[in-house]
Amino acid sequence: MDRVTTGEDLLEERRRRRRAGDPHISPEGREILLRLTTGDLMDDFQAALDADLEADPVLGGHDTDDEA
Repeated sequence: MDRVTTGEDLLEERRRRRRAGDPHISPEGREILLRLTTGDLMDDFQAALDADLEADPVLGGHDTDDEA
């Protein structure tokens, strides 16, 4: 008989994956992420983040209420 998956099972699986590292990121993908966040692409990545934060009031924490 198959076992029913519970919320506790899902949480345990998530914890297991987090402890093991993300299996969905290939070594090549990991290298690109490192370049984006700490390497030669860091300045471009930061500029793109800053532009997103400026353009999106929710992400940037801007006040969305217009004061009249």
